[in-house]
Amino acid sequence: MRLIVEELKKLFTVKTIILISVVSFIMYQQFIMFDFKHFPNGRPLLDTFLATQKMLEDYGETMDEDEFEDFKDIYEKRIDEATAYIKSQDELAAAGIDTYKEFRSMDLEDEKLSALHHKVVFEDFVDVFWEIQAREVMIDTYEHPERFSQYGPGELNEKQEARIHELVENGATTAVFTYLVFENYNTLIKVVAIMIFLSVMLVLMPLYVGDKRNHAIFLQYTSKVGRSLFTKKLLAGLIASLTVITIHLSCFFFLYAGNDTSMFFPLTINSIYNNFVSWYDITFFQYIVLTVICIYLLGIALVLVAACISSIAPNYMTSVGLHVPLAFILFGLGTSYLVQNITIVYLPQHLVPISLVIILLICALLYGWRYRNEKVRDIA
Repeated sequence: MRLIVEELKKLFTVKTIILISVVSFIMYQQFIMFDFKHFPNGRPLLDTFLATQKMLEDYGETMDEDEFEDFKDIYEKRIDEATAYIKSQDELAAAGIDTYKEFRSMDLEDEKLSALHHKVVFEDFVDVFWEIQAREVMIDTYEHPERFSQYGPGELNEKQEARIHELVENGATTAVFTYLVFENYNTLIKVVAIMIFLSVMLVLMPLYVGDKRNHAIFLQYTSKVGRSLFTKKLLAGLIASLTVITIHLSCFFFLYAGNDTSMFFPLTINSIYNNFVSWYDITFFQYIVLTVICIYLLGIALVLVAACISSIAPNYMTSVGLHVPLAFILFGLGTSYLVQNITIVYLPQHLVPISLVIILLICALLYGWRYRNEKVRDIA
């Protein structure tokens, strides 16, 4: 255990911690904080989010026909409120605009009318006008359940079409989960995963290279205990990487809590209001758990590959060069298909679990090959 602790000290040097902190801070500021500060981003997206929250409070996880009629009644009341506002504006009255219907059909090519419309909607930001737009889209979506899938005829195979039909029969077209919450999380978790994998690489690069650079390997390989350092270093690298992953995820979910989406956690992600169709009947919280599991499993695979790279690289520059193609694959394909949009119906149903098993198996075999070579390696 003492040897593992000493190896951990070599990995978590002050320089490494500072480097990871700086890289993480930059990535948060450039790619993550915007989606925290501006969620939902603009209008009527904000109004759609608020309307969905109200829908969830009033009707629960699904909205049946009677509840939908109530939703439309609220929409009509909002139109009445908009009409009352229009009648209170002298400029609109002077232009002959007395109702919301007339306001919506205004000739925006007319410079005067266009200026009035712009003032109400984009300068005064009268909330009711934005809410009406949001509710109109939601009503139209609910009234057309055939649009549940974003895929056209012939784009899906028989099994995928059967899944779509099954979801429609099970009431997914009445579920109230919104794409705003799902896409926001999907965007964020991909960037967080990239940041995590980059941090793991930075931690593991000196795993074996450091001893080669200091020529300590010649002393280590003269004893049985020294030879065992190869596996102890891997264990230290695994502990360090899991620690880095856990810290990053903890920080992310602490910030993510500020998006006020916890009420959506128990909802199924298969909803007519979500641009995502899953192979499985899972909730948003279960989807989040699956993405976290995938990140941890890919992190373990990365440890094995990075350890092999570090063990064969003669110096830091070579190690960095060998990590570059790995980073391109992991940051691109890895995060897009094994972290983001997992379980989506347009991909093979078992793609993610099979891919993860294959990746872990290949990485384990690769490390096993390096371990056997190290056991009989000549120090000359």
